[in-house]
Amino acid sequence: MDWPSDRRLQRRMLLALALTLVGYAALIGIVFSLVPASVAIVICGLLALALVGCISYADYIAYWVTKAIAIDREQYPLVFDTTERLARQADIPTPPIAVIPSDEANALSAGTGQRTVICVTTGLLRTLEDDELEAVLAHELAHLKNDDSTVMTVAGFPMTVSAIVLSMAGRSFTTVSFFLGWPLWIGLYLLFVGLPVYLASLPGTLVLSRYREYAADRGAVAITGKPFALASALATLHTEPAPPDTDLRRVAGFNAFCIVPTDSMFSLIATHPPTHRRIRRLREQTVELERESE
Repeated sequence: MDWPSDRRLQRRMLLALALTLVGYAALIGIVFSLVPASVAIVICGLLALALVGCISYADYIAYWVTKAIAIDREQYPLVFDTTERLARQADIPTPPIAVIPSDEANALSAGTGQRTVICVTTGLLRTLEDDELEAVLAHELAHLKNDDSTVMTVAGFPMTVSAIVLSMAGRSFTTVSFFLGWPLWIGLYLLFVGLPVYLASLPGTLVLSRYREYAADRGAVAITGKPFALASALATLHTEPAPPDTDLRRVAGFNAFCIVPTDSMFSLIATHPPTHRRIRRLREQTVELERESE
């Protein structure tokens, strides 16, 4: 299909990579300030390997973190056939499809090149109508077509590391720690270590994380020609009641890559634009398409 180049998305990806250098500088600077240089070099080397692994094996990591199960046509014929058809329309290879055993209605995509995967939850399959499911799958295929997930991974890596540190700090702030003292001091130490890196990484993440969702929404409409179906799906997902915490944790680590945000200890900021704004834009596209067809 004729896929118009999104110049603004490309510029934002370049800007995100440029801004994220500040986050990497903060991360490396703190590591070298806390430990001897020889140990810091080893730690930075391990972090570099972790980043390369996150990029090269994003599909495997998605399987592992979300407990997703690969499916074939016999198990979920509708999902498989719809994805295959939409991938042909988007002119990209059909990615593997996996199902996450979770009551939360959500979907995500990960990977680049030949190493990609689209994951949908069992909750999403139970919740959406066929045309809504088609729109959600097209949205995830648009992410793969735009190849913005890899840039998002690179830009968000320092923030992810710092968010994990901040999460560990938050867990130490308990009633017991205030009486015993030493867990509290550990938490405060981790807080002052993780917070500067998080703040330094914030601009590089924000400049891309929200816009890429708008771009994928437009891509889904380009693939399906049904903006109302995606708007309806987003409205349905947004109003779904929250599932148990165990289900939320299945996709929490991939919050930035989900079609709608989930409560996550790894994300202290909004990684998605407000759902009502996405719906409004899609409805405006619906009106435009109706005018063109008259």
